[in-house]
Amino acid sequence: MRAITKAALAIPEMEYAFEIICADSRKEPDEFTDQEIVDEAEYRLSCFFESGHDNDDARRGEFGKEEKAAALKNVRMIKAFLKKYKTADGRYSSWVKNI
Repeated sequence: MRAITKAALAIPEMEYAFEIICADSRKEPDEFTDQEIVDEAEYRLSCFFESGHDNDDARRGEFGKEEKAAALKNVRMIKAFLKKYKTADGRYSSWVKNI
């Protein structure tokens, strides 16, 4: 398994995403391109800041302290993942840089 795939699967939110995506696409996690994995990570991160999304509600503590802690951990892990695996082609979303 490629390093980027292993790193993505180590993030609970990304592991959950892969379960859904792999079931829908009938592909294994390692069959996705690096760009597809990075794009999914960016999308998953955005969900934690999207008003009305369950991940945003969890991040703000609306489901309790444990869910808030888990959401904040996911946010930190996804940001670290993107910092490591995002290419330096300037396509990094400006809103992600400012969070």
